[in-house]
Amino acid sequence: MSRYRLHPTPAQEEALLGHCAYARYVWNLAVEQRSWWQPGRPAPGFATQCRQLSEARAAFPWLAAGSVSVQQQALRDFHAAWASYFAALREWRRRYTRTAPDERPDPPG
Repeated sequence: MSRYRLHPTPAQEEALLGHCAYARYVWNLAVEQRSWWQPGRPAPGFATQCRQLSEARAAFPWLAAGSVSVQQQALRDFHAAWASYFAALREWRRRYTRTAPDERPDPPG
């Protein structure tokens, strides 16, 4: 992965901080929606949340002022994080059932 050091002007720094604020807001909304999940009901997926984001951007001009690609990337990252967590949990359970009780590792997270 390449790394770059940015030296933004004050105006650019303000714009970048604004993008971070919008991404954090969208991420926190995704976390809140996930916390409402109950067994038997599917949790909202990436496509569903992108549609909801479009509706929210149409309803709230302050949200529409931010970059949609930054906001959608926050949703992509959120869903990738959940997928990674559940993959690690499945792997842990697979190993857990094959080992003796006294040799079992601690669960992830």
